[in-house]
Formats: sequence, structure tokens, C-alpha cells
Amino acid sequence: MTSSRQSAVNQTVASRFSLRVVVLVAVILGLLIPASIITVLGFGLQRDNMVAQLETDQRRLLDIVALGMQEPLWNLSRQAGSPLIASVMEDSRVISVRVTDTQSNTVFLYALRSERRIGGVSFVQKPVIYRGEEIGQVTIEFDTEHLTIAQSNQLKNLLMILFAQLGLSILLIVGILHSRFLKPMRTLTEQATHLAELHLDTPFLWERKDEIGRLGRHLEWTRAELKRLIDELRAKTLALESDIARRREVEDALRRSENKYRELFWSNLDGIVISSLDGQVIDANPAFLNLMCYSLDQLKLQNFWSLIAPESEGMERFNLDNKVLRFGYCDEFEASYINRFGNVVPVSVKTVAMRDSFGRINAVWRMVRDISEKRVAEERMQLAAKVFENTVEGIMITDADKRIRSVNRAFSQITGFGQQEVLGQKPDMLSSGRHDETFYEAMWSAINEHGSWQGELWNRRKNGEVYPEWLAISAVRNAVGEITHYVAIFSDLSERKAADERIQFLAHFDVLTGLPNRAHIQDRVELAIQNATRDNERLALLLLDLDRFKTINESLGHSAGDALLQVLAERIRSTLLTGEVVARQGGDEFIVLLPLIADPGSAALAAERIREVLEPPVELFNHSISITPSIGISVFPDDGRDFETLVRNADAAMYHAKSAGRNSYKFYTADLNARAREILEIESQLRYALDRDEFVLHYQPQVDLKTGEIIGAEALIRWQHPELGLLGPVRFIEVAEERGFIVQIGNWVIQEACRQLAQWRRQGLPRISLAVNLSTLQFRQQDLAVHLQRALSAHGLVGSDLDVEVTESVIMDDVETTIHTIDRIKSMGLQLSIDDFGTGYSSLSYLKRFKADKLKIDRSFVRDIPMDADDSAIARAIINMAKNLNMTVIAEGVETIEQWKFLDREGCHAAQGYLLAKPVPAKEFERLLEKGVLLPERLTSSA
Repeated sequence: MTSSRQSAVNQTVASRFSLRVVVLVAVILGLLIPASIITVLGFGLQRDNMVAQLETDQRRLLDIVALGMQEPLWNLSRQAGSPLIASVMEDSRVISVRVTDTQSNTVFLYALRSERRIGGVSFVQKPVIYRGEEIGQVTIEFDTEHLTIAQSNQLKNLLMILFAQLGLSILLIVGILHSRFLKPMRTLTEQATHLAELHLDTPFLWERKDEIGRLGRHLEWTRAELKRLIDELRAKTLALESDIARRREVEDALRRSENKYRELFWSNLDGIVISSLDGQVIDANPAFLNLMCYSLDQLKLQNFWSLIAPESEGMERFNLDNKVLRFGYCDEFEASYINRFGNVVPVSVKTVAMRDSFGRINAVWRMVRDISEKRVAEERMQLAAKVFENTVEGIMITDADKRIRSVNRAFSQITGFGQQEVLGQKPDMLSSGRHDETFYEAMWSAINEHGSWQGELWNRRKNGEVYPEWLAISAVRNAVGEITHYVAIFSDLSERKAADERIQFLAHFDVLTGLPNRAHIQDRVELAIQNATRDNERLALLLLDLDRFKTINESLGHSAGDALLQVLAERIRSTLLTGEVVARQGGDEFIVLLPLIADPGSAALAAERIREVLEPPVELFNHSISITPSIGISVFPDDGRDFETLVRNADAAMYHAKSAGRNSYKFYTADLNARAREILEIESQLRYALDRDEFVLHYQPQVDLKTGEIIGAEALIRWQHPELGLLGPVRFIEVAEERGFIVQIGNWVIQEACRQLAQWRRQGLPRISLAVNLSTLQFRQQDLAVHLQRALSAHGLVGSDLDVEVTESVIMDDVETTIHTIDRIKSMGLQLSIDDFGTGYSSLSYLKRFKADKLKIDRSFVRDIPMDADDSAIARAIINMAKNLNMTVIAEGVETIEQWKFLDREGCHAAQGYLLAKPVPAKEFERLLEKGVLLPERLTSSA
């Protein structure tokens, strides 16, 4: 691991230097190291030789002195020895010579060089032997500095030789390397760079025969091959890009074709239907669905052959078998189809076969065009002559020379000229003389330039009367653009002006009542606001709505409703003072403007006058109809400073009057805004009430009048609001109906009622039936019966355990649908109760068809019995009628013992109300059930 890391480091360091530097360093080191070694070895050898030579010279001189001193020393003759010493001292290397007499141990001879050198010295000694006896000793002192100097000079010479050889070698080697290696390598590097940068157009020329030449030729081959491959790749890339572009164009074309197909399919004005060979409908465009009056889901449930009229089916099958399946298409033919309502629709059909991926026909595309208009057009062509003759507008046709060729009957009626009188004449025979030549020149210039002209002019009748007419002249051209005829259509503007006046009346007044409409009263109110603002006065706006008018309108018919509106409008108008205006806003709503009031009390007096004048019954179609108003009052400037605000606030006050019991008037107050905010808060919380389990049911017992036995109960919903506390249904049911929550709430009531009833059964409490109220929207749900059955089955109950209550107005809303829904409910064994009976306009024949089990007398008829003779008579009639129809009668809102006794005496079966018990939670109701009998306290005490 360490060696590999070191190798990597070395490679990194080496990669920092160029090849030239590396080679040069290698050459220098390659020359320097051996030369240095040789120099060192040579220098050492010469030094050893010089040292050996010095040692040899020293021994030689020592031997000469020792030999030459034998005689002088034996003879103790210094003169004999002195010449020899002097000759030795002539050697520059000798510093001193000492001859010692060993016998006397004294210096015999001594010589010393005067200029002693500072350097290294060496001493050599040798005894003097004479006749076998040591007689003395010779000591010579040599100067070794000359040896050091000689060695230094020798080293300098060697180094100079070394550097000279090294320089010459480097120059020679570098020159050779540069010419034979480095320069070719640089060339190879540049060529490799060209290869890397894909500059491949210039060939790499190599004439050398050595390895570098071969490498260069291989590099040239690589360049040529790479250029060839890149050229091929570029060509293939261009071809691929071209192919991709073509593919994208094809895909775009296919996408556009598919989009065009879908656009053609969905936006085509002609119907398109796709069906399988056996007639199963696969798809259809909106035009075909509209033509046949089906939705796509409904149409897919139909077989195509069921859409074809019997007289056209044979032709359709013949064309399919003998043309479409053989040739792949069928030319246009006419047929008759039958729409969802059974109406015959004449159509023209083009049929084309659709094939699968194997080319087999697997479906049929039919383009269906409604030719009803074509046939109507044919009929129109037949009627054209009749239209020409019978139209109320005059028509005159001239030729290109402007001579009259034909006129219709209206022309003669308007102008007084008969057809024979004008044929061949020119139209200027009708000229009134009121228009100059310039007018007619401009008219004919416009016709010739633009092909038509229209405008108002004056003509003269046969009797000389001048009249205004609206004239339109059109030029008729042939295929080459030449004018062949002129067609003039005109109408008498005297009648048009009368019609304009009528239109002006309709724009500002209500046709039915003759009263100003909303637009007109808005202008009057805005003008009155300007006047009141200028004079610092007050005005009032009364918004009046007729109570229960919709019921009268639906039960007696619209003609009776229109007649009633006319009578009431006249009565309201009769109460107005000078300057006051009443307008019909629409439906059964009226707006009354009081342009100047002293105080709000004046508006209240006006509202009282209206209530009084509407109080007498109106006799219509053998019916005596009593109608009451609910009136909302807003005052300028307190309740608003513009028309819209005043109307909106008066509308809020009017609804407040309705909620307060109708047949009254209310002023707009800020409290109404508070109520609106409360409704908004209720609405925002209502959507989460089911999820938070905030609804609870209270139960009000239904008691047998004879025995006091609890025979049933009505489940009544309450809302445990987190902020407002326990709310009754009057606070939130209307909001739930308006916002679409009523069905979910109603379904929860059914489930909870069944759950609670099953729990009471398990506790062993007396068996009773439980009544739940259904709203209009819930009663109209298609899955109502399914939901009821699911709730009963989930809790182990049977149909007779549940009593379904619907109001009289609900079942009378759509009689046939109601009967169908009731039949499904009755088939499950459920009981049906008609709630609030007597407040609507149900027919006895319908009541019989409804097969109701119970009738509930509305509390409004129970409240004043037995003191009120009318209410008593109505209650008595309902009881008798129910008995004759074998129905059970339950009286609602029983609060006094007198009411109880009256109902018992008249034969009413059961009652519920505060006299017995208020609606209570389930736990409290269990205690009532445990008693089993519930009678009024005064009745039990008297018994």
C-alpha cells in the first residue's frame, strides 16, 4: 500500500516536468555520476601513487644518509658527514636532518632549513649499523605540503577534464536527442493534440524509418481512420437527425391528424356515432347526442338498431351487409331514426367501415345529418309563393332595366295599385316628390356598389296619400356577377312607429299589470334620491311579496295567477297618494316608492293601507282567494343611499316579515344584518356538524287519545352547536336546504332513528313506531328506498317499525314521481304520514292515490279549537275524511285539555304536543316508554 502510494507521488512529481527536462536531467546525471566516480577513483589512485613515491624517496634518502654516515659516525668525523647532509638538504622536501650518536646519545650532525613551511610534516628514522653494531640513528623531517599541492592541482586538472568532457557530451547528446528524439516527440505531441482536438484535415507526414517514424505513421493511420469514422459518424448523425426530424414531423402530423379527428368528431355539426357490427354503441359526438336526446351513458345502454325506425331498418342492414362490409363505405342515403322521446328524426347517413390493426372490419362509423330543416326548406319552397303573397311587407321585383315584373298582395294593399297596373312600369311612379335626384343617385350607387341599400323614404299611394316606409333593395346577380333583378321589400312605417311606441311601453312597464317595471322604478327612485338629497328630505321604499302566491299559482293555474296579480296591482295602485309609484319587480313582488315622507311612520301608514286593501278575498274561477302581503321597508338615507342598497335592505326586511308570520310589515334594522351574520356562521359550521357528531335526536311521544298509550314517537333533530348551544331545526334546516346539506342530514336522521329504536327493542321497552321527516330534496332522491332498506336491515328492523313523514306540499310538487316513490316505500312495509295536512291544496283524488296511512292535522288548525268555529270545522272534516279513507289521524300541537277533549270527542286517534311532553332526549324518552301510558294531568285527576 505504501509503495503504491509512493509510486503515485513519484508519478505526480514526474508529470510536473516536460520530457525535454526529464531527458536532459537523465543525460546529465547519466554522464555526471560515472564521470564523478571515475574522477574520484583516478584521483585516489594518483594520490596513492604520489604517497608511495614520497615514501620511496624518503626511504631512499634515509638509506643513503644511513649508509653514508657509517664511516663518519664510526670515525666521529663531522667534516666527512657534512657534505652528504648538505646534498640531502638540497632536496626541497627535506626540512631537517639529524644524526644522533647512540653511543654518547648526542647529536652528531644536524641541518635545518631556514624557511620552514607551515604544513604537514613527516619523520623517518633509521639506525646506522656498522659492522653489525648500531652506532647511531638518522632522523629526516620531510615537508608534505608539496604533496597536498600536487594533489590539489591534480584534482583541479581532473575536474576541468571532467567538466569539459561533460559539457561536450551534453551538447552532443542533447543535439542528437533534439534532432532524433525530442523534436519528433514534440511533433508527435502536437499531432496527438490535433487528434484530441479532432483537427484531422492535415495529414501527418513521416519519412523516418526508425521507431518514431513507425509511431508517426501509426498516428497518421489513426488520424485517417478517426477522420473516416468521424465523417461517417457525422453523416450518420445528420441522417439520424434528419430521421428524427422526419419522425417528429410524422408524429406532429399524426398528433395534428388525431387532434383534427377529435376536433372533427367533437365539434362537427353533423352527428357521428360509432358502433360495433352487432349494434353496440361505442362512442358518439355531442351533435348526435343532442339529435337523439341521449347522454353518452344512456346511449351506450342502447343497441344501435333500436334507434332506427322500422321502415328504415331494412335499408340500413342492406347497406351494411352489401356495401360497407364489401366495399368499406356506403354513399349517402336518407333514413329515419327515433330519439329518446319516441320522435321520428329524418336524417341523411354516410357509413364508413373501421378496421383493426389486422385490417378486419370491427366497427362502423356513421355520419348522421339532421335533414329536418332540409325537408322544412322544401316545404318552405312550396310555401314561398304563399309567403310572397301573404306577407304583410310589400315586395316588388324588377328586372335589370328597373321595370316592375312582380308585386305581392301586400304591395297592392299598401300602395293601392293592383298588379296589372304596375307591371312593366318603373318604380318612380310611386315617387312622392320629397326626395331630389341626388338622393336617388346615391341610393342606386350604393346598390350597384354594395349590392343592397336600406333606409327610410316617402312614397305616394294611389290615392295620393304620402306615407313613410322602410325600404330595403337588394340586387340579384347571376353566376357571372351580372345583375338580373332587383328585389325591394318595404313596410309602412306608420305601423312601425306605433310598434315602437309599444316597445317603448314594454321597456318601461309590465305587460300584465300595466305597472312600471324594475328599470322604470329604478329611474324614478334615483331621481327621487337626487331630489331628497338636494332638499335634505327622506323617502321610503316598500318591497311587497304576496304570501303563498306560488301555491295558488300552481294549484289554480297560471291564468288564475295572472288574473289575481292584475286585481291586486290595481288595489295597490288605488292606495297611492300623489307622487307615489308602484312597480312590479317580477313574479309576485312589487316595489312602492314614497318620494317624500315626514318620518318612517308615513311608510308604516302606507303599508297598512296596502294590507287593508288586499284583505278582501278575490273571486276567481269559482274560488274565493284570500291573499296577504309581507312588506319590507327601507328609508333613505338611513338604510341606504342608492337604489340597489335600498331594495336589498327592504328585501331583507320583507323576509324578516315572512319569518315573523307573514301578513305584516317590517322596517329594515341592523339586527337583520346580525341575523344574516348568524346565518353565515351557521352555514360555515353546518358543513362540519356531521363529521363532529354534533347532531342529536329528540323524541316527542304520540299518544292514543282513548287509552293514553304511547303508540309512537316523532324523531326531531337538534344541533348541539359548539358556540350557540342547542339549536332547533328552525335555526338551521332552511340553511341546510339552501346549501345542499339536507340530504346528508336526513340520511343521518334515518340511521340514528333506526339505531335508537333497535336499542329500545333490545332493552325490552314497549314496541312503538318511529316517525322521521323527509325534506323535499331527500324525498326526490333516487336512492331513498335503498337507503331506508339499508338502515332497517343494519339494525334488524322491519318496514312497519318506521313511519315516513312528508308534508302536503312535498307530495303535491310532482304527483307522478311522488306516487312512484310512495309505491317503492310502501312495498318495503313502511308507513306513510302526510304532515301539516290542510295547509296545501291537495286533491282528494290524489290523496286516495297516495295510499297514506296517517294524516297529521297541522298545528295551525289545532291552536284555536274548539273556540274557533272555522278551525273546529276543518279539524272535524279532516278526521271524518281520514276515517272514510281508513287512515289514522294524529293531531299536532295539542297544548290544552280542551283541545284534547274536542279531538277525542270527534274521533281523532292520536295526539302529540306540549300538553303531553316536549321533545326530549333519548334517555328521558326511555323513562316515558317505561311508564307506557301518558295522559294529561287534569284528565287523570278528573278520572
